[in-house]
Amino acid sequence: MFWHALGEVVPLAFAVIISPMPLVAVITLLLGPRGRRNAVAFTLAFAVSFFVLTLALSSGSKGTTENDSFFAQVFHIVIGFAFAALFFYLAFRSWQKRPKKDQKPAEPKWLAAMDSFGPAKSAGLGLLLGVANIKNVPIAIAAGSVIGSVDMAWSLVFLCSAVFAVVSSLGLILLTVVGGSTSPRIAAGLASAKSGLIRHNAIILAVLFVLLGALQLGRAFEAF
Repeated sequence: MFWHALGEVVPLAFAVIISPMPLVAVITLLLGPRGRRNAVAFTLAFAVSFFVLTLALSSGSKGTTENDSFFAQVFHIVIGFAFAALFFYLAFRSWQKRPKKDQKPAEPKWLAAMDSFGPAKSAGLGLLLGVANIKNVPIAIAAGSVIGSVDMAWSLVFLCSAVFAVVSSLGLILLTVVGGSTSPRIAAGLASAKSGLIRHNAIILAVLFVLLGALQLGRAFEAF
């Protein structure tokens, strides 16, 4: 059961890995005056907050399908179609927000203030993007519903939520490890990646949400 649940949520985790704004935030911190310390604080806060959110959602849905195979089937069908519709809607909204040709994308206002951040503020931003990000919360809800609906011990629910949170944070972890170097070449690469992520943020998210919607639609049809 544990491996089944993990297999279901890992694709969702990869959608978080390449979610542009948390990556942009950690790159901005790495390029700032306090570099790696801020990036480590941000990444740890993001991972922990995302784990707590997923665990809470998993706990909330745990037991909803136990001892009732018919209800379990209905639950998976409803959840699958509901999240498919949500992800397709988010894909449509993201596509609408893409910059038009030759239009410079607007940077989030909080990026400009990040040079003055210390570890505490960096951790606060990581916490905010982990639990209050409109793009990540539906993914955590979908993962939580999968983990909670599988009949397994609480210790395995805890472990599955932790693995999901760590995998979801791999992009930030990798950037923090590699970006801590003082190499000018790496700094230039980070700056270029940041610019590209901001430029293509809406398109990346639209593609991600379409894939997630298709995944949830497949899960709904499998439950029939």
